Amino acid sequence: MDSLLQDLRLAFRIARKNPGMSLIVVLTFGLGIGLTTTVFSIVNGVIYKGLPFEDPDRIVAAGRTDLERNIPFMGVPPHDLADWKVQQTAFESLGAWGGGLRAQPILGRAFLPEDAQTGAEPVILLGYDVWQEQLGGAPDVVGRTVRANGEIRTVIGVMPEGFRFPSLEQVWLPLNVDPSATPRGQGPSYQVIGRLRDGVSLEEARTQIAGIASRLAQAYPETNEGIGGEVRPFTELLGAQLYTLLYTMLGAVLAVMLIACVNVANLLIARATSRNREMAVRTALGGARWRVVRQLLTEVVLLALAGGLLGFGLGTVGIEWFKRVIQVNPPPSWIRFDHDYRVVVFTLGVTVLAALIAGVFPALQATRTDVGEALKDQNRGSSSFRVNRLTGGLVTTEVALSCCLLVVAGLMIKSVAQLRTVDLPFTTENVFTARINLPLLEYPDTATRVAFFDLLLERMEGLPGVEAATLSDGLPAAGNGVRIFEVEGQEYGEEEDLPGAREGIVTPGYFRTFRTEILQGRAFNASDRAGALPVCIVNETFARNFLDGDALGKRLRKRPPNTEFQEVESEWLSIVGVVPDMRMEGIGNSEASPAGFYIPIGQSDVGSTVTIALRTQNEPMALTPEVRSAVAAIDPDLPIFQILDMEGVIARQTFFYTIFGKLFMAFGFAALFLAGVGLYGVMSFAVAQRTQEMGVRMAHGARGRQLIGLVMRRGARQLGVGLGIGLALAILAAGQVQFILFEV
Repeated sequence: MDSLLQDLRLAFRIARKNPGMSLIVVLTFGLGIGLTTTVFSIVNGVIYKGLPFEDPDRIVAAGRTDLERNIPFMGVPPHDLADWKVQQTAFESLGAWGGGLRAQPILGRAFLPEDAQTGAEPVILLGYDVWQEQLGGAPDVVGRTVRANGEIRTVIGVMPEGFRFPSLEQVWLPLNVDPSATPRGQGPSYQVIGRLRDGVSLEEARTQIAGIASRLAQAYPETNEGIGGEVRPFTELLGAQLYTLLYTMLGAVLAVMLIACVNVANLLIARATSRNREMAVRTALGGARWRVVRQLLTEVVLLALAGGLLGFGLGTVGIEWFKRVIQVNPPPSWIRFDHDYRVVVFTLGVTVLAALIAGVFPALQATRTDVGEALKDQNRGSSSFRVNRLTGGLVTTEVALSCCLLVVAGLMIKSVAQLRTVDLPFTTENVFTARINLPLLEYPDTATRVAFFDLLLERMEGLPGVEAATLSDGLPAAGNGVRIFEVEGQEYGEEEDLPGAREGIVTPGYFRTFRTEILQGRAFNASDRAGALPVCIVNETFARNFLDGDALGKRLRKRPPNTEFQEVESEWLSIVGVVPDMRMEGIGNSEASPAGFYIPIGQSDVGSTVTIALRTQNEPMALTPEVRSAVAAIDPDLPIFQILDMEGVIARQTFFYTIFGKLFMAFGFAALFLAGVGLYGVMSFAVAQRTQEMGVRMAHGARGRQLIGLVMRRGARQLGVGLGIGLALAILAAGQVQFILFEV
């Protein structure tokens, strides 16, 4: 212990004696550790923390598979879910969301099985925020009645603060999964969640569900043939691509950390070379080699710990920035980005590992000093050839890693630039948007919904400052669903041959609101209603792909889901107009076709949820109170939600590219900075080692230009080798990040 304290005191004195180098080492460590801590905090929040419930690793998701259609995981219809629940023994509970969480209300009770039975009293669970904000945190809230989805419900409990499972929900209703309500193979599909019984492994549950699915496929081949079963950890519902991205980011930031370590190693090698005489004296006085190595490593660890503290602070700032910018599209509430014990342990581990990586080579190099030579001449105590070869190899490693990261950063820069300059055939300025959802109990059919939407549109058009208004089932660039269809006069051999295109349901003012040019024909008008000639408008890609560019007057009809091929009697829609592609496939979905068509809301089977879009003369978000009041004047129980201007809608669709693109750019520029500093330090050290040689060359007639060339050639060789290796690594890395690049 005394010797360790002695090493620490000496290390502190040496750090104070060389404040410039010590500061550079601390800043280098701090930058690398700060970036690494930030990224690990993100990875930790998404992957390692898991769900904030008891035994979270036993909470799993169950779903069906259809490998012939390349669908690895999908929802479960009512009949299959009922069979699964009866036949399974691997789960404590299995149901459509919420089953087996063991999350208890802070007031009242949770749902009971009988709450989901047909004819049961309508009940509701409230989230903590709703309880506080809407009901004033009343302690007697249990037993009160509230109106939800058009129905009076009794409050049975209040969930804890922060509980918003499965995503960002704030109220919960019991789900009545009634197999008798629809024929087998039809009806809604549900996301299924369950808790594994104690002693049952994930593989055992997976095998059991797969076996049940196989038996159902044999018993009901007309609906279940080729359908399998799958069980996976709940957190994996986020998708394999996100996991790939996060691990790619972690690999990239560890490369930055390695560059920082190499940088420090080069600096310490240079300093160790200047301390050859000191090391020789220690050895001559009987100091063991391991004792000298320990002293040098102690010096590095001391600086690394200081850099680790700085890095932890930078990581805290970085994760706070990340949490702030992702609020444009918040992740599920169970994903928490904060510094728990894993982050602390990781940061400490990275700090110690960085100190060892950066300190071992310089320490070993220092102990190889020829004692006799060093004591004879303090300026020439080691082989400069051997040192230069080692530092040159480290610089080549730095350049290779930096080149790889810079190429990826360059791709990200181009991606972000593409986002900012993307050509959109519609306006995004001064457009207010909000969504509204009609309760099915009060608006049970298309006729009642269309009547409400007509009245709502009239109110929206009458608001002060509104230049144009529309209602639709989706917004430009936000993505529309795909509908199977057929074109009149075209032959289709099998059901699989039927084409699909994006479908939009809109009011007549849709294209006027977004200032979209009608390329051919006309826009919808007030006469396009039920009972009139069914019409539609197609976009350019649809006309080109399916109608050879000649669209006006042609007819198509939609294929209703779950119908037999060649047994469709839906209406033919006459094409009355052609419009530009309005990004119906969404922004960044480069693999999806933008082909699509629009139908007027008055001739549609519109659902209960629509989006309001208003083009205004002034600041669009200032219109929020007037819109809310206009909706409440028609139905006081209807809220508006997802209130954004159109630029916010675009930002929400593209935040994935922007945020992760900026992170990779930070990695690249940090690597460039560190590699630049490292290369300068090594070249400066190499020139200082060759000062006597330079003097001899000049004495023999060498000119300054020749000496500069001598130094530059050595640097160019290191750069050339490093760039070659780095470009090869960049080719591999670019493939891993392709899916977060926008049109690059």
